[in-house]
Amino acid sequence: MKSIFSFYILFIISLLVLNNGAFAAVTCPAKPAGPVNIVWSSDNIEYDFTKTQSQMDGMENDTKSPYGRNARVHVGGLMKGGVGIQSQVQVATLNYPRTGEICQWIDKIDVRVKIDPKIYIARDNKPGSCRHKAILDHEMKHIFVDREIVKTMIPKIKTKLEKAVIDVGIVGPKNERDQTRYQNKINDYIESQIREINNALNNERRQKQQNIDTLAEYERVSKLCK
Repeated sequence: MKSIFSFYILFIISLLVLNNGAFAAVTCPAKPAGPVNIVWSSDNIEYDFTKTQSQMDGMENDTKSPYGRNARVHVGGLMKGGVGIQSQVQVATLNYPRTGEICQWIDKIDVRVKIDPKIYIARDNKPGSCRHKAILDHEMKHIFVDREIVKTMIPKIKTKLEKAVIDVGIVGPKNERDQTRYQNKINDYIESQIREINNALNNERRQKQQNIDTLAEYERVSKLCK
């Protein structure tokens, strides 16, 4: 099981023009908080049954072996893949050409959470055999945990980003020459919120995946096909 969590923040700037009097003071209008839209998906499971036992033993595994570091054990199967997040932030900009000022706010945030699971089973454990089935059932537990974690995290992500949109609020009025600087500040803030989401998800994922790879579970799988 490999933990992968990435994010991408993209800005789409919507330009609006408002003509106002030459000496009128600029006041940014109140705007409703932009929506946070979240969708999640899981790729079809990929399978690789081609690797030798020696190759499997050399593959990286994020969970710790319950037998300890010095124990020599064979890795019959692994679940690799991860949870990824992509975010697109749309920032609206209102221009006041006569005063050279702008107002900005987050118009919406679109988030996509994706799982890309892949199961490896050593080719020594032939498909259809008891050992192959026992290992496959164990690795499917890891995929089930990933899917359950994502489902429970979705409302938490939504709540956190909705609060971030409110916290940003209406930026301005600011000098139009500083438009990019304030866009970057909004970008950095949303990125920091997603980084916190990233850390929380990975911590929960690490703990729950480790709870599957216990000594009792390994012994149970080992005894199934004797």
